[in-house]
Amino acid sequence: MLTAIEMLEIAKKYIKLNEEEINIELIIFEQLTIIKPYGNIYSYGPKDSKYRLAGNGPFLVKNDTGLVIQFGTSNDVEYYITGYEDGTWKPSTHGVWDPNQI
Repeated sequence: MLTAIEMLEIAKKYIKLNEEEINIELIIFEQLTIIKPYGNIYSYGPKDSKYRLAGNGPFLVKNDTGLVIQFGTSNDVEYYITGYEDGTWKPSTHGVWDPNQI
């Protein structure tokens, strides 16, 4: 099992990849982290408030594998958490990032 610190480091690596793609500095809103038995859910956004992002939904870092699962933006985070937990929502293949594959 990964520690909270290890999961946060994976989250930061994931955000860094997004940052490089869009050329805008991003931050994780640590105070909004949702802690679940299976991992932590992080929210993020631009560091500079002059920028607005689309598609920056929260994401889960699984504590057993470190996999990052991107949630959507069309519903609130509880929708995705509930669907993930009961198996009714599945991430798309491009919505999963494995930090061990870099």
